[in-house]
Amino acid sequence: MELAELQSLLEALTSLPPPDKQEPNLFSIGARGHYENPVSDLLAFFFYPDAGHGLGTLALESLLACLPEAQQPVEASLLAAPEREVSTKLGNRIDILMESDEWLLVLENKIWHQQNNPFSDYSDYLAEKGRKQDKACIYVVLSPEGESPEGWSGISYKNLIAELSARSGKAFVSFPFSKWLILLREFILHLESLMASTNISPDTEDFVLNNLGKIQEMVSLKSSVIKSLQEEGLRYLTREFSDHGYNVQTRLHHWYGYPALRFAFEHWTDSSDVCLYLDGSPGNVFDVRTYVWDLHTQALCQCTDRFFSQEVFDHHWLEGNGSVMGFQRLMSGEKAEKRHLFDEIARQMKKLNEFEQQHRQDN
Repeated sequence: MELAELQSLLEALTSLPPPDKQEPNLFSIGARGHYENPVSDLLAFFFYPDAGHGLGTLALESLLACLPEAQQPVEASLLAAPEREVSTKLGNRIDILMESDEWLLVLENKIWHQQNNPFSDYSDYLAEKGRKQDKACIYVVLSPEGESPEGWSGISYKNLIAELSARSGKAFVSFPFSKWLILLREFILHLESLMASTNISPDTEDFVLNNLGKIQEMVSLKSSVIKSLQEEGLRYLTREFSDHGYNVQTRLHHWYGYPALRFAFEHWTDSSDVCLYLDGSPGNVFDVRTYVWDLHTQALCQCTDRFFSQEVFDHHWLEGNGSVMGFQRLMSGEKAEKRHLFDEIARQMKKLNEFEQQHRQDN
């Protein structure tokens, strides 16, 4: 691929809208909330005004408001907690069954698009129950697009989420410190994430799919350049320390998607090394870092701090529960040229080698 073509492709990439970031929530972090049964359990809990959440009829009113106007009950109330997994005479199971003084409502929850349930059996079960109790029957399918079989009312998750969001927003004025309102908001966020087909715009998707070959060329080119830079750095350091007979070893890691080239002398007995981190994220620059490992005594930590504080570094820190000390030199502008990068790596390796050979064993 020619450089001009690369530049053109990069310019096109930067003009595309980035993927939308979805806010994480309690139900999306390691939970089973994406399965229909746990979601139905939570819906049933919030639908019941007396469940102990203190939100009253907020969720139940949200659901009923999504029904066609002719089917909306006059009052949002329940005689008892919603029943889950109710068995019909044929052994099929109804997701949620709710009952008030005047109506019965069966709700089938479909997180995914497939609707192959025995809806006629559910209808027969509820109709018989309604005749015996002289109550109106309401048949509801809650699904991504609001689709439903004949005789059933379809409610889309989008509409239910909108109703829940509007009512919960108003409730925050009266109950700003309610943990159940917070959990309901987290649940709403989780439902939104489940219903989102993608967080990538159609333009971005089309561009990537139509340019897969060129993008792969760019990825391969990037890998080749980083590998070449690593090998060039190894050759430079080998020449720099050839008079001492030091053997240099190198490793390639990636931090947050960006390459970290690590260099060390083979005669070091611990994991200490010097790293060139090619941080290409917005607002950041390349840097060279010295990592001093295996600081298992307070005396050794103090010695390390005193020794390296004599040098010019932009930042230093502790990690690994205090057993690793890091020192960073930022390499922006002209300093980021290859020769300056390699010079800085060599400088920090000389300093680290002095510490490893003359100070570590004494502490």
